[in-house]
Amino acid sequence: MAENPRIRRTQLLTDRSLQFQYVAVVLAFMTAILLVAAVIIYVTGWSQLVERLANVYPQGRLQVVLQTIYIRLLLGFLLLLPVAVVASVAVSHRVAGPLVRIKRYLRLMARGEFDLAPLELRRYDELKDVAQIINDIIAHERAKAGTPPAR
Repeated sequence: MAENPRIRRTQLLTDRSLQFQYVAVVLAFMTAILLVAAVIIYVTGWSQLVERLANVYPQGRLQVVLQTIYIRLLLGFLLLLPVAVVASVAVSHRVAGPLVRIKRYLRLMARGEFDLAPLELRRYDELKDVAQIINDIIAHERAKAGTPPAR
C-alpha cells in the first residue's frame, strides 16, 4: 500500500480510551523499572556508600547530602514523566489512528456497503496487514457483485 498524501490525521488522540490505557501501561512499567532499579542500587552499593560516608561526614551533614540526592532523583523522575506521556501517546497514535479507520470500514461493511475506496494507511502506521485483508474482502465482494473497483 502506497502512502496517500491525503491521509493526514490532525488529532494526536484518535482513540482516547485505547491511548490512555497505553499511557497507563507505559507509566506503570516505567515506575516498576524505577523501583526495581532503586532496590538494586540500594542493595548493591548505596547502603555501603552511606555507611562509609557516615565515617567521613558528621551525621547531620550526611542527612542533608542524602536528602538533596533523593530530591534530585525524584525531580529527575518527575521531569521524565511528561516526556514518557507524550512519547507513549505518539507511539500509540500509530495503532489508534488505523483502528479508527478500520472500525469505520468494518461498520460500513457490516451494513453491506462494499463500494468503498481501498483502505489506505500512512507509511508508519501499524495494522497494514489488517487493512489489506479488508481490501481483499472488499475486492472479493465487488467481484461477486460484478461491480468495478471504487477509487
